Amino acid sequence: MFKRYLLISVLTLSLIPMSFAQKTDKMEKTGGYARILGMGNNPYIVDPFYVTVNPAWGAYYDHFVFGDLGSTAGAFAAGGVGQFASFNFRVNSDLTLGALLSRNDFNGFGIARLDPFGIVAQVPQTIALNNNLELLATLNLGNTVVGLGVAYASTSREQDPAGSTDKTTASASQIGINLGLISKLASNMKLDLAASLMLPGASFEPPSPGLTIEGSNTVINVAGRLFWDYSSKLAIVPTVNFILGSGSIDVPSTATSTKTEDLPSTMVLVAGLGINYKVGDFLLAGGPAFAMTKVSQDSNSLGNESSTSNTIFPLWNLGIEWKMNDWFVARLGYIASTGSQSSETTVGGETGESSQTIFVPAPGATVGIGFRLGSFSLDATVNEDVLRQGLANIGGNGPTLAYLSASYALP
Repeated sequence: MFKRYLLISVLTLSLIPMSFAQKTDKMEKTGGYARILGMGNNPYIVDPFYVTVNPAWGAYYDHFVFGDLGSTAGAFAAGGVGQFASFNFRVNSDLTLGALLSRNDFNGFGIARLDPFGIVAQVPQTIALNNNLELLATLNLGNTVVGLGVAYASTSREQDPAGSTDKTTASASQIGINLGLISKLASNMKLDLAASLMLPGASFEPPSPGLTIEGSNTVINVAGRLFWDYSSKLAIVPTVNFILGSGSIDVPSTATSTKTEDLPSTMVLVAGLGINYKVGDFLLAGGPAFAMTKVSQDSNSLGNESSTSNTIFPLWNLGIEWKMNDWFVARLGYIASTGSQSSETTVGGETGESSQTIFVPAPGATVGIGFRLGSFSLDATVNEDVLRQGLANIGGNGPTLAYLSASYALP
């Protein structure tokens, strides 16, 4: 069951990759995760949110402040889910510098995301990671922009009771490194490529000698996009995303010693072919994708030999965006998927198998809006029930907007 939910979570996150937009040199400095959601969780549009995957986008979003206000944490409650803040400033014609501060509920899968496979929670008495600081920089090398991101977060706990020499310590940390580039291959073709490395880990040191427990993960994410400007209206965007995760943890072997065991390994591959069709203030973006995930466990003290695989095809992400006037934007999206899941478990030399049809990520329609007030933008997804209830919204207690993003383009 754990592997099933892990696969679904990783697959959902991996479908928020970086993208290449039509006419990147003329992009608007506006958007956020709410815009992506409003267009059907669309991986084929350009948006400042993709700076979290490829830092080279910072060269395009210079003198820019943006972030997510997130979704509701309760009526009038502080601290919505998924909040983060980021800024990026141009130092000179070739160099930009920026930073991003995220929490442990970050929605993307770049190095701003903390502990993606939950290793910290598996080590006793550790405090979950939070408040991840990422530093960003880009360098213009002519036809190529190179971006670098470095992130770090840590927590610690120490217990030293009065009158005792028995001290207990627990700590956790994660370092992330992200390297990306955007390169002009031809007059109508550009390459968008990024790779990231995340190294979360935790340790627990009790007073008893020999019972120190350490756990760690290694997570690698490689994503690429080729943007082909086929015509003045149509852009073709092939995409690929690969994620590989592995790790180990110490487990007690005797009363006074531990041994290191391998954790389940995770592999994700997503390949898609989308379009951006833009006519005036109207944008149609979307396409099909193939996705495959696999979680494998070797036989050890953590569990029996097993594997669980998901194969999704086709996965449709479709979205439209219409700038109705200078200050209002309407969006509509749709997600549809069909796939299969298979599992194998070996116990005592005998292997059991199971398979079933699945529909993940959850299919359905999405609705979004955007407000433009000069250089300030506010984007949101709309609670679909608001549209269904009509006049019942008067005096109702349901939230009108589900997820919010905000941005400001500095002069």
